[in-house]
Amino acid sequence: MTYFRNSLRNKLVLFLLAAIIIPISLSIFVTYQYTKENVKQAYLDSNKTLLYQGASNLINYLERINQTTLMVYQDNRSSRSLYKIVEKETLQHTDEQEIYVAFQFMSNSLSELKQIYLYMDKSDVSYRFANSLPRYMKGQTFAPQFQVGRDFYIQSAHRSHDYGIAKYSFELPEDVITIHRKILNQPSDQTLGTLSFDIKLSKINGINQMLYQSGEEQLYLINEDGSILYSSDFNVTDEQTTQWLAEVKQQLNPSGYLEHKEQNFNGIHLFQTLETPFAELLLIKRIPGSLMSKNATQLTLINSSIMLACLIIAAAATVYISFHFTSPMKKLIRYINQIESGQLEANLDTKRTDEIGILSRRFYQLIQRLNQLINKEYKLELANKTNQLKALQAQVQPHFMNNALQSIGTLALQHDERKIYGLISALGKMMRYQMNTNEVLVPLSAELDYVRAYLNLQAQRFEDKFVFRIDVDEQTKHIEVPKMILQPIAENCFKHGFIQQNNEGKIIIAAGLTQQSGISILAIHLEDNGVGVSSKQLEALQFQLDHLHADSTGGDSGIGLSNVQSRLRLYFNDQAGMRLKTIEPHGLKVTLLIPLPENQMT
Repeated sequence: MTYFRNSLRNKLVLFLLAAIIIPISLSIFVTYQYTKENVKQAYLDSNKTLLYQGASNLINYLERINQTTLMVYQDNRSSRSLYKIVEKETLQHTDEQEIYVAFQFMSNSLSELKQIYLYMDKSDVSYRFANSLPRYMKGQTFAPQFQVGRDFYIQSAHRSHDYGIAKYSFELPEDVITIHRKILNQPSDQTLGTLSFDIKLSKINGINQMLYQSGEEQLYLINEDGSILYSSDFNVTDEQTTQWLAEVKQQLNPSGYLEHKEQNFNGIHLFQTLETPFAELLLIKRIPGSLMSKNATQLTLINSSIMLACLIIAAAATVYISFHFTSPMKKLIRYINQIESGQLEANLDTKRTDEIGILSRRFYQLIQRLNQLINKEYKLELANKTNQLKALQAQVQPHFMNNALQSIGTLALQHDERKIYGLISALGKMMRYQMNTNEVLVPLSAELDYVRAYLNLQAQRFEDKFVFRIDVDEQTKHIEVPKMILQPIAENCFKHGFIQQNNEGKIIIAAGLTQQSGISILAIHLEDNGVGVSSKQLEALQFQLDHLHADSTGGDSGIGLSNVQSRLRLYFNDQAGMRLKTIEPHGLKVTLLIPLPENQMT
């Protein structure tokens, strides 16, 4: 006892092994008993259905044989019919031919027919038809033993014989059952002759072989007199079936099963009665008990194997728990070291629910809260810098500059310098738009007016070497966009696109709505015919824009593509984007993609 009292590890081993072995052993025992009965019942149910289907097939087949034997009465009013020939006392050569034709027709109707034997009382002639050949003999060569009051019966399986009529040299005996039928003088009971049909067992064997497992189960087809018509074991005799056959016949139900135990057999007798045209037959299937419990035994062996595997796993788990009990604390220490090195986004596995798990989870939540506070302070600092930028923009003394431009414009009109007045008006419009720091989102129409004023000034600068065109969809003009996102892109055209170009410069601005993945997108295109960029430079610039964060500073002095991309993502997250494309033979096309909320679609 001291071995367990002083060792937590040994206590864990004992407890875990007991907690696994006892429930699993009980489960295996209960499962085996329950499964054994259920498997037995399911096996019996399936075999009942199988036996019933086999019995139906046998009945149908015997009915077909019965119809063949009744062909002797077919067309019995015709003088050339087999029935009329049997009634004659003296046979003619033509009668023998008609008998041959009738038996040939019967043989074709039943492919399993081995031979036919006919005896005619009035003419005292025996006739045998085998292998499509006839044989005649005067006198009765074979007399079937009919029961009193019966005009037909089935003879159990036996080797075929020649009925006392000489056989052909090439004939070979086969296992057959024989249907014997009296030919009656209708409607009286006077016997005109007998008719015997030897039926090969091939068809019956084929039906019966589907009803049992060879080598494990036994199948018997019993005649009403207790003789065996068919047996899966050809060595069994009628005497060997007497005891258990009597038990089956005592059952009142036409189908069912009963348990039977003897020296060489312990199992179930499954039986099905067959109401055939010839007799009431009995189909019996003997199923050993070991066969029915075979699946349950296999399941028990599987469960035992699983239990053994569980024991091995439990022993290994016990040792693991004993030697690695402090592993959660080591994980916590490693996490603390990561935090100390500045990895605030490091993850900590907190799936445990014990005290160590609670401690780890609370510590992880504390670090995440600190990280959120740091991010919040960083964003506040960024907002303060934005406000400082707005304050610097407002220091240009807007009223003085606006009044000065109005005075200069009035003077230009007085001297009939309307072109100068238009340029001054465009500059004033740009200054008012730029100095209004209260608006961060403006209608697209306002942004287009601003960039139009800018392009008008540039057109005056380049005289007849620059033209521009603005073509936008009317339904996009009311959509709000971030302020000053087009002018920086247009300015880049003059900074980089038209340098070293002697041809006429051109800028085209277009806007429209499109759909991407079920989301409405405002697409603004700005295209120039400048020098453009190489494919390598374009790929590098597109990569830089795609990996730009929304909180990036975005280029020097807040001007350029990076600035526009940064401000788009500040307002629309990563859903907004910018795409660059070269224009052939030269030039660059910049496309702004802005996702639209539902309230801006109306």
